[in-house]
Amino acid sequence: MGKTADLTAVQKAIIDTLKREGKTQKEISERIGCFQSAVSRHLSGKSVGRKKCGKKRCTTRRGDRTLRKIVD
Repeated sequence: MGKTADLTAVQKAIIDTLKREGKTQKEISERIGCFQSAVSRHLSGKSVGRKKCGKKRCTTRRGDRTLRKIVD
């Protein structure tokens, strides 16, 4: 399964506005074009941004500068 895109700030604002107007989660999801589960997670406060992906750095930025000085 691939990752899906996070909700944008605009989509989150629309979700909040439509919920205040009394729309259901299904109506909101159909209107903004996302899954109902994404709307549910946003409204319950369980939606968090993605964690960083990729390999962690082995050296610090300071270490990188030092290595550059040694190589030059």
